[in-house]
Amino acid sequence: MTDHRKGRGGHRLGKVRLRARSAQALFCLALGMFALFGCQNSPSIPAERADGEILVPTEVAPTYHLLEGYGQRWLEHVRKGVETARTYWGSYGPTHVWIVGREDGAVIAPETRRAFLMEYCRCRTSTSERSLSECLPHAQARFFGVMDRGESEAYLSYVNDTKPPMAELVFINVHKWFFERDPVPDPVLRGIHEYTHVFQKSFGATPTWMMEGGAVFAEAWLPFSHGWRGMERAMERCRDSASRVSDPDITIADMEDIDAAPAHVSKYYRELAYDTGAWAIAFMIHESATRRVSSLRDEFYPSVTDLGWEAGLSKYVRMKSKAEFYAAFGAFMKRPLRQQLDLLKRLKE
Repeated sequence: MTDHRKGRGGHRLGKVRLRARSAQALFCLALGMFALFGCQNSPSIPAERADGEILVPTEVAPTYHLLEGYGQRWLEHVRKGVETARTYWGSYGPTHVWIVGREDGAVIAPETRRAFLMEYCRCRTSTSERSLSECLPHAQARFFGVMDRGESEAYLSYVNDTKPPMAELVFINVHKWFFERDPVPDPVLRGIHEYTHVFQKSFGATPTWMMEGGAVFAEAWLPFSHGWRGMERAMERCRDSASRVSDPDITIADMEDIDAAPAHVSKYYRELAYDTGAWAIAFMIHESATRRVSSLRDEFYPSVTDLGWEAGLSKYVRMKSKAEFYAAFGAFMKRPLRQQLDLLKRLKE
């Protein structure tokens, strides 16, 4: 497939799984074995946020878990994306990255499956009230049910019943998203996308379009900033997708909460939240005082924690209200494509 945004990998809030691309032996990266202390090595917990959801700054890198028998190259692609995003956004967590898959013709032995599930569930239940017996059937369906159906998934799951809360990044059958012709392998982009959600979840609550749009924008900006590929083509594809919303009365203002969106809006989830959202993030940065992408990290998100996202948005874009922002962005999206792409050239690091 050539449309890298089709069904972008999303984040999970609680147990709600958002979409991934065309669908998202214990094995630990460091030693090939998992020690339980890896799940308990967590930073101290600051005062809890008003919404009860916290991920915290930490010097501890994500812990990577790969299903034995699934190619090491897929872990390396995912890790490159995660670490690229973590270097840019900052280190938050605790974060665990779980990677499973079964390439064509491969056989994953029952004992290997069992070992991975035990690794996951020991980590998942070590500081919560959940039991291994409760976790194992859920994990079986979550990982191997998807894997054996040949589906591909990538998502963030925010886990709030552990102490402290933690982020799980799940990647399933990512080899199906790999194409030799791509300048940046899609599993790398998936890693960037999902870790961006870890960063976002370390601040105050933001709307669906900002969460997903911010992660898609990061997929375009970070590879561009590293010289891996241009930015215009990725954003042009987003623009093409955004234009498929046939009802002119439906905008990102209707995509603040996917769970509350009516059916005639939610059917445009990808087009509004991911693709139009990516342009909304670019427009936000352009309307900020410095036009620096880094100001999103250093100024906007901290203000969301302090002020809430609506007041933070108004302050960041120097407008009176989110309604004024929505109106200005709507007018921008009606401009010719060339004018929209020219905006990208005015963004700075």
